[in-house]
Amino acid sequence: MSDAMSTGTQFQSYLALRLAGYQEFAEVRPSVPFIADDIMETFDEPRSEEVFRLLSEMASIGQVIYLTHHRHLCDIAQKVLPSVRIHELNA
Repeated sequence: MSDAMSTGTQFQSYLALRLAGYQEFAEVRPSVPFIADDIMETFDEPRSEEVFRLLSEMASIGQVIYLTHHRHLCDIAQKVLPSVRIHELNA
């Protein structure tokens, strides 16, 4: 069935399952860091904003780390959550 989905839809479905799993896990156990690596590269701006809102809620129960090399996603994260900390790694 996933073969019939676009890459963006596959990424959105995968992320939705990971977010739901994390929430369920954190309700009954001590939280662990949630780490995502560029899962939103195919998302449009409204979807990215909503994901950053969800990640900011998750940050109230545990550490959230989102890795990206897309500057526009950093800008969206700062727009949604002005207190976000962005660390730039240079080679």
